[in-house]
Amino acid sequence: MTYFEFIKKNARFTGFGIITMAFSGFGQTYVIALYNNQVLKSFDLSKSDLGLIYSIATLSSGLLLMWSGLFVDRMRLSYFTSITLFGLITSCFLMAFSSNIVTLFLALFMLRHFGQGLCTHTAGTAIARAYNKNRGRALALAQTGLPLSEGLYPIIVVFLILNLGWQQSWLVFGLFLLFIGWPLVLWLGKAQPVPSTSSENETNQEIETGMSRMEVLKDWAFYPFTLFVLTSPLLLTGIYFQHTVLVAERGWDISTLASAFMLYAVIKVVISLFTGFMIDRFSAVNVLPFTAIPIIGAYIFLLNSHALPETLALFCYMSLVGMNVGSMGTCGASLWPELYGTKFLGSIKSLTGAFFIYATSLAPWVSGILLDSGWTFDNLVGLSLAITMFTLSLLLMTLFVKRGLGRQTETV
Repeated sequence: MTYFEFIKKNARFTGFGIITMAFSGFGQTYVIALYNNQVLKSFDLSKSDLGLIYSIATLSSGLLLMWSGLFVDRMRLSYFTSITLFGLITSCFLMAFSSNIVTLFLALFMLRHFGQGLCTHTAGTAIARAYNKNRGRALALAQTGLPLSEGLYPIIVVFLILNLGWQQSWLVFGLFLLFIGWPLVLWLGKAQPVPSTSSENETNQEIETGMSRMEVLKDWAFYPFTLFVLTSPLLLTGIYFQHTVLVAERGWDISTLASAFMLYAVIKVVISLFTGFMIDRFSAVNVLPFTAIPIIGAYIFLLNSHALPETLALFCYMSLVGMNVGSMGTCGASLWPELYGTKFLGSIKSLTGAFFIYATSLAPWVSGILLDSGWTFDNLVGLSLAITMFTLSLLLMTLFVKRGLGRQTETV
């Protein structure tokens, strides 16, 4: 089935995944960070104070996600989605009317939990559970909601801050979600996905089977798989946070880097869609190791980019990063239902989602400590390259052992 045929049959339900994924942008760092200067002035905070508040809010949201994410397996999708969006709307209004550090912390916590956490969790789980044969394509389409928000939200945020004020902009977002976003998502989510398996019985069997969270935690292979999936977002978060150090050391212009992100977003979408096609043909497990090739190339290229023109260097670097993020996003979302089934998928994804939040919240702090201790940006890139090579080697050994054990079982 081609993408066109799949979209024609499932436009409404995949639209649910895309829009819900896009709404996660309200709780993502690339949106919240745009308010830093206004928040610092309004609450008389230092940068370290705000960083600490944000880190605690993020870690707390990740901890809660391990529990709240379970309910997507136990509730109707429309109910769970409504709770998620109601929490996101409430957090927007809290930001709009925050007057002290307590309400600021609560607003940030709820934005991170219901936005970054539960919106992505709801969209990814619902789409992965709805499709079997074309799961890769479906998840790739849902993932396009992320670059959509990355491209649109910063522009909208800056416009609203300049013309209305920073807290008034959150009021606009809350009203938009309440009167347009929430009804739209619920309407899209009520559509019945068209099964992509060869028979209805096969679909039902897929939905009704799967390993529980405790069974997954007892599977030794879960840990090298998880480590590999988390490595790229962990390291890239630390590197992204220190991009100002990169341009300062190279003597480059930060505006060139910002322009390179536009190419990054386009490549991310294209590679995500291509990866979905490859997953449906070869499986997520087989495609997963190849997602490391672009990021390894990005690190090696960056280490050897000193003499290159800044435009060429930054656009090539961000293109390779876009290839990695696009392929890893789709492959990582497809991996868990493929390995462990869909019956307890929400429980499993809430666990891995919490790991993701923990890792990405610590990365800026650790990278800052290393730079303060005398490291250069190239040292950070070299360390990232070494860690990526290690986790890739661990993944390949895991796949080799699992396939060897599988052949032994077939022989017996």
